[in-house]
Amino acid sequence: MSERQRPDLTVAVDRLATMSSRADGSAYLSSWPLRGLRDLAAQLGLRGVGGLRKADLVERLVEHTIGYRLTSTALRRR
Repeated sequence: MSERQRPDLTVAVDRLATMSSRADGSAYLSSWPLRGLRDLAAQLGLRGVGGLRKADLVERLVEHTIGYRLTSTALRRR
């Protein structure tokens, strides 16, 4: 995805919701421009991400979406 392309945030949120691994989420988001990642973070209600490097922001987004869901599922199975 080039710097000029703006990702569709609704599609991105839906797509992240269907992913079953953190690696898939990281691979999906790693090609996004930093501005798109920050827009996605705002859409998801993440705060304090403005100064993060791109790799750190991708990690936070993945943990907030996929990681949270995987952890919640694992805890419910106990």
